[in-house]
Amino acid sequence: MAIAIATLANTPYQMGNTNPPIMHNAFPALAYDWNAARVTTVLGVGLNGATSVTLALNGAGDSVYLPYGQGEVHSVRLPGPGPAAAGVTCFITAGMSGCRLYVDRVVGTNDIIVYHANSIGVGGGVANPMGMDVEGPGLPQALDNLHALARVYWTTPAPGGPGLNLATIGTLGRNAYNASAVREMQRKVDEGRTQVDFWGGTTVVGELTPAGWQMNWQTYGDVTYVRPASAPKGWIQGQDKAVGNMNYRVLSSRLWFP
Repeated sequence: MAIAIATLANTPYQMGNTNPPIMHNAFPALAYDWNAARVTTVLGVGLNGATSVTLALNGAGDSVYLPYGQGEVHSVRLPGPGPAAAGVTCFITAGMSGCRLYVDRVVGTNDIIVYHANSIGVGGGVANPMGMDVEGPGLPQALDNLHALARVYWTTPAPGGPGLNLATIGTLGRNAYNASAVREMQRKVDEGRTQVDFWGGTTVVGELTPAGWQMNWQTYGDVTYVRPASAPKGWIQGQDKAVGNMNYRVLSSRLWFP
């Protein structure tokens, strides 16, 4: 059953993964046929109170799944509303922690192309969790370069590609979706907690409406820390928050496209 974007505000989803067949591989740019990337989703019990999302490739599935790869950009064309969608109502992609999404519109249509770009080799790692909402030096350009590289296939005329005319109309980066995690960690730092860290992730879901594709994201998780003796929790002196007693909740959920 497709995930409704209205549920992202309150239900933390841990996205599973699968490997649709690759339609075009010009490493590091990989493209998929949306029909071959159709999946069904099964919801279950995830970690720390989250809802798990298990994916299964299915040619009649109501959702299209876009994977990702480190140092790669993956893309897929999504049909607009109407008979061409053939029952597809939902878009999902691999969970995000530092990647960037791009959306291009196919000019003259309601179809869009979604790109999931990762540049782990250029400013991708963040040693300090308080900086997880910052794209490091060189990273924005590296991600833009991956997007441009992926567009080559989609804009190349036949027989090399579909020869589409594209216009970029949306982006989503960690400066937006990781901001709430940093705010939550800062809140604990301000309360005197030490060794503060964040555990969780970001899930992106798109929904096909009569007007076209709408996409939302949610960031979910919890914060671990050491509580100083000077700030006890009730009568339990020095109680810490450790990995073993986390409770994932939605920290933020937003519409990012259109």
